[in-house]
Amino acid sequence: MPAHKPAPRGSAAYQAPNEAWWERQALDWLAEPCGWRPVAGADIAPRKSDPTGMADPDAPRRTAWNDLVLPARLTAAITAINPHLPPDAVAEAVAAFSVRESNNPFHEFHRIHNLLTSGVKIPVTDRATGETTTHTAWALDFTDPYANDFLAASQVTLKSPDNTKTRRLDIVGYVNGLPLAVIELKSAFSSAGARDGHRQLSTYRGEYGATALAPVAFAVASDGITARVGTLHTSWEHMAPWDVDDKNVPIPLTTIHPTHNDADGRPTALEILLAGVFEPARFLDLLSNFLAFSKDKGGAVDTVRLSKAHQYIAVNKAVDRTVTAVAGDGQIGVVWHTQGSGKSEEMNFYTAKVMKHPALRNPTVLVLTDRIDLDNQLYGTFARSELLPEQPVKANTTAQLHTHLAVPSGGIIFSTLQKFRLSKEEQEAGLSHQVLSARQNIIVIVDEAHRSHYNLLQIGGFAKNLRDALPHASLIAFTGTPISNATGDTLAVFGDYIDIYDLNRAVRDGATVKVYYEARHIPVVLPEDVDIDLLDGRAEDLTADLDEEDRKRARRAMAAYEDVVGAPDRIKKLAADIVEHWETRRAVMAQAMNRLLPAQNGKDTRLTPGKGMIVGVSRRVCAELYNEIVALRPDWHSDDDRDGIIKCVYTGNATDEQPIQAHVRSQGAIKEIQKRAADEDDRLELVIVQSLWLTGFDSPPLHTLYLDKPMRGAALMQAIARVNRRFGEKPAGLVVDFLGIIDNLTKALAEYTHDGQPTPPVIERAIDAVSLVQNQHSKLSHILAGGITIEGRIIGIDWKKQLRSASAKSFVNAVLNTVEYLKTPEPELEEGKPTVSERFLKHARDLANSHTLCPTALDLRTIQTDLVFFEAVRQSWLKIKAQEREAQGLDSTADIQLAIRQLTALAVAADDVVDIYQAAGLERPDLTHLDEDFIRRIRESQRPNLAIEALRQAIEREVRAVHPNNIVKQENFSEKLRQTINKYINGSLDTATVIAELVAFAKEVSADRTRATDLGLSEDELAFYDAVTQNASALALGRDKLSAIVRDLVSQVRADATVDWQYSEQVRARMRSKVKRLLRRYGYPPDQAADAVDRVLRQAEASAEAWTR
Repeated sequence: MPAHKPAPRGSAAYQAPNEAWWERQALDWLAEPCGWRPVAGADIAPRKSDPTGMADPDAPRRTAWNDLVLPARLTAAITAINPHLPPDAVAEAVAAFSVRESNNPFHEFHRIHNLLTSGVKIPVTDRATGETTTHTAWALDFTDPYANDFLAASQVTLKSPDNTKTRRLDIVGYVNGLPLAVIELKSAFSSAGARDGHRQLSTYRGEYGATALAPVAFAVASDGITARVGTLHTSWEHMAPWDVDDKNVPIPLTTIHPTHNDADGRPTALEILLAGVFEPARFLDLLSNFLAFSKDKGGAVDTVRLSKAHQYIAVNKAVDRTVTAVAGDGQIGVVWHTQGSGKSEEMNFYTAKVMKHPALRNPTVLVLTDRIDLDNQLYGTFARSELLPEQPVKANTTAQLHTHLAVPSGGIIFSTLQKFRLSKEEQEAGLSHQVLSARQNIIVIVDEAHRSHYNLLQIGGFAKNLRDALPHASLIAFTGTPISNATGDTLAVFGDYIDIYDLNRAVRDGATVKVYYEARHIPVVLPEDVDIDLLDGRAEDLTADLDEEDRKRARRAMAAYEDVVGAPDRIKKLAADIVEHWETRRAVMAQAMNRLLPAQNGKDTRLTPGKGMIVGVSRRVCAELYNEIVALRPDWHSDDDRDGIIKCVYTGNATDEQPIQAHVRSQGAIKEIQKRAADEDDRLELVIVQSLWLTGFDSPPLHTLYLDKPMRGAALMQAIARVNRRFGEKPAGLVVDFLGIIDNLTKALAEYTHDGQPTPPVIERAIDAVSLVQNQHSKLSHILAGGITIEGRIIGIDWKKQLRSASAKSFVNAVLNTVEYLKTPEPELEEGKPTVSERFLKHARDLANSHTLCPTALDLRTIQTDLVFFEAVRQSWLKIKAQEREAQGLDSTADIQLAIRQLTALAVAADDVVDIYQAAGLERPDLTHLDEDFIRRIRESQRPNLAIEALRQAIEREVRAVHPNNIVKQENFSEKLRQTINKYINGSLDTATVIAELVAFAKEVSADRTRATDLGLSEDELAFYDAVTQNASALALGRDKLSAIVRDLVSQVRADATVDWQYSEQVRARMRSKVKRLLRRYGYPPDQAADAVDRVLRQAEASAEAWTR
């Protein structure tokens, strides 16, 4: 990647640049070093005079406002890449990218992506012979990426076919005339930033995803300081940064705006992402080899995943090593990417790429796991993939494996390491494994390389047997667990590390969430002759690498331990503790994750509580625990596998006795419950397992793991990884330990970080969050007790006194009175210091986040009501801010939308809390009929700050209603309103005076409703009238002449103000010249003409938006 070039510094009077600044920077970064030529969207906009977009070969254009394709550029590219195609075939290939076959955005994207990566099939008839052959027309040159035409268009307008809706895309990335990327930019200092950009992209997808945006493969959302990339179909939590160099080493990024005087010279996230993704060769590689479409059970393609940076670089490194290894010693190496970072998808990307690599001569890929269930899970990922050139097959026996390997080339085979075992007799006789294939173009992928692969030299060892069976194959290992430090055998088998992506990196990048640990030890009284450490180790030794029959024998060795752990009294205590903990945990996590469940059975919409998993030491203990839990909560049980809040899941057979037999199911039934456990919309919340689903099972809504089973090492970390998947606003996963495994966890963590030092810790103790909550609670209490200084006196609110009554009404009043307090003006506040409301909101948000990590902590029970209260105040404040933005005609930020949804679903007496007029004790006012009674009630309101806020919002709405497109009036009224409120905040106006001024202001705004009629003008003409009458010398011309001026102005402006005219300097210059000549012709005062022209042009921009809708 290129060396960073700091952006130009700003002036000493620093002002944070807006989206336009970032847009200019992005275009510069795309141009150099990426080689994308910048162009204004207006310069490629469609023209009625050029319906084909090809009238000017030097300036090809779009053909319609609801289509982004540049047909002239696409035609030229297809002609150059496919010189053998006749013109009519080229035209047919071009048309394939404009026709739409469905209204489904995802299906259209999938179809066009196939055209891009597999070519357009065109039947061509030889005129001499009459013979028809099918040719493949390529729109992109993948053999020479730099021969393609890369264009970055800024401010590109889209319009719906009926002209009712207009959208403007910040930057569209064109390759050979096809829109393949969209970049949405926001200010780095807005409240939501990049997330708002993603929300905007999602809106575009809903409106144009099946039409103009169907070809778009990459979507970037950025506020400059942060940047994420995905597809238009990628949810926010799976949008990912690209902030590494070509060796997969993180690049230190700035958190300071580059123009700020304190800028540190580091690159921004946006700059690095653009350099990483938009470099031409990498861009086309990502498009062709790292967009993975997957099919659902019915065979319909329903998902797509874009490779993340760590996956892309690791896979390409692995492919390069493969080419070298196949021609050399057959040792490709080891990829260690921690659980939850997308290892299965990496293997999918890797397999697809090596199978297409010309140097590898159509190799056979053999994928091996050490467990049948893992084989099924990974096979499912491959079988659903559209990226692979062939469908995988399973070899369930050694004979089937031999048959598949006999095919001379190609093929993807799945099997288990157990197929390479020798019988006891063969081992005793010292025999080697038979040769299954001596071919060199066989690549063996081993999933999870640990102890079963170390014994390279041991007779009967898997690694030796594998080498004996496939002597010339090349071996690569993908593992989510680190190679043991106690042995070097694994690296001796596979070769050195290819790439490492450990837990710290995964949490830092947001690939996984942090996991917290909570100890809730329920004592186990062991017999004197039983050592839990030895028993734990013995169990692990017995169960490692064995089939189901061997595992059954090993489990019998656990019988003594099971009797103690599964003692009836202990199971009762465990059940009661889990029920209590889960009911608290599910409530706080529902609010934190903020995912709405659809309404069912007439019930109200609610927030999803997520999922929890309970791990028991044996099937009997699991069954008995289930019985105790449903005894406490009978409504959680259901005999129907399709219903119920809790299920107990394990394998078994007809010989199992009760209570085990009650939960023995067929594999099909288990799979159906597994689907429920991964479905956020399903009411299943808790699953009890013994060993099933502790590896390979992926359920993003799963956030809590209850461990009542001794575990260590890889098995422990695999289990913990069940709760580290990203999902919505899920802040973290939680492991609840009932047996005291903290020492085992500490040892495992040291191995799971590359340097052995998990800093910052990727698994923290939940008890540590208690002190965070208590600290934030103390700060918030202090802020409310005395956070405002007025005339030297410290002002506070006695919120605790108001909370003493347990009634809902008292709670609501306390919330509203606190919001009123937070809106108190602070005239003596030092410049640059945060207001009391800003301090409260910061600490309240930190408190809410910390509380999700320890909601059941006993130490917090005494302040539980306070915590609910603080959160209600925070959310009510944000709701009022949303109303304020709505009154100003602005969208709510993502943070405010989140608060609104949470209040709607959960808040106590939410309707009373969040309506500002009710909060102020007022009805929603009609500003055209403000009577004395309404004015009196404003003055006498018990919450005057909220009353003033309510009246201000009403005035802002009235201004927009009376003057929807009149920028002069909107600006004048807004400035006057701002000055009035600022005087109140600064202490220059008291409450009575500011209310009087606002009432007078409201009447003035409402009186303006008849102004256009009084002047004999339309509303459009009135807007331009105000633009040219902002000075006394102009008013001297008289109403009649001024009216004539604006009628001529509106006529000329409407003729020239086509969509996007303001982005064409040529059109702007022509319009400016016409306005100047018109004003001169009517004798407009020349000393005021320049300002008038500027106002007219700005008004023309605002009016053109409405005229062209």
